[in-house]
Amino acid sequence: MVDRRTFLISLLLGVASCGSSGGNSSSLQPQPQLPQGRSILFGLGEDPERLVNGYDPEGKRVLDILEPNILNFWLNGSVDDRKQPYGNSMHFIRDWANKGRFKEWSELGYSLMLITWENYDGQNPSFGGPTYGEYHISQTFLQDLRDVLSILKSQVKGKVYIALATEQSTYTACRYNQTCKHEIPYTDSINDLTKDYYTRLRSNLLNAIDIIKNSGVDAVYGICFGGWLVEFQEGINFIRFFEPVIQNSNAIFFQSMFDYKMSENGGYGNPQRILKNCEFFSQYGKPLHLAHYMPNNKRADVVADDMTYMNNSDYIGRLYRLGLRSFSFMSYGLVKNNEYGSLDKLSAFRKSLKEVSL
Repeated sequence: MVDRRTFLISLLLGVASCGSSGGNSSSLQPQPQLPQGRSILFGLGEDPERLVNGYDPEGKRVLDILEPNILNFWLNGSVDDRKQPYGNSMHFIRDWANKGRFKEWSELGYSLMLITWENYDGQNPSFGGPTYGEYHISQTFLQDLRDVLSILKSQVKGKVYIALATEQSTYTACRYNQTCKHEIPYTDSINDLTKDYYTRLRSNLLNAIDIIKNSGVDAVYGICFGGWLVEFQEGINFIRFFEPVIQNSNAIFFQSMFDYKMSENGGYGNPQRILKNCEFFSQYGKPLHLAHYMPNNKRADVVADDMTYMNNSDYIGRLYRLGLRSFSFMSYGLVKNNEYGSLDKLSAFRKSLKEVSL
């Protein structure tokens, strides 16, 4: 759940390529005629139970202030003591199902967004050691997805959003390099070293999409890319390798978790990264969704700075015209104390998303 492009790489590559990227591709579709006068939905995570059900009173307070349309939850892949992949989050999901939480949240009017990820480099010790990318190419992942969809079909009335394998370009960071350095050729690149893995991942994601399509769930689904990929040519080539997945999906997801204020990086930060992703992915003619936004280093001052910049009708209108249909804030805990006015500024931005001026 991290943005692995470093400050230096973004400085060298991001600032130098702030315009639209990628050129034309024979598989790209015309931009759709988008409806006028609509909202950009707002999502909030990462634990719906703590937000809604009083497990954290501060979470409920943030929920009431921000009034999200979507509650975000995660299916995180891990490995057990035998190094076999499994869905670490499934016990939470099953517990929520047994309590009827999904039904409860749905009846309160919330949509749900499922984001899948895996502990590829062991960065989250609570999930055990590194998975080396094994979870998302496994049959276990597909079965976990079937189980989650079965729960959602039985308990959820409305639309469900499914962002698959977020930040997947990082999953090979340790697979071929035990020092786990997040750099080309180990990440973000389709080459002789990584092509076998990403071919297997692409195939399994196509299987996952078939499962979603046949589940009977009213789903908006697609692959979720690291937001940094549109900033350099290898990243764009990586995205194009997954075009069969994009073509078989009905949406595209991406993230933005840049750590620095714009003023700390030559004027390029999360607002520019988000716009750049929308400019690039709009070429595919599908609705776009920002699945998780938050500075990875959890700097509330970066949030406040980003929100001040983005709370602009021209900026928001441009995102909408490019196809952005939801914007999700990753973790409410970062803003609950309103440091640097971050919650106030996020709330103001959220309100601006309710009625987009075109």
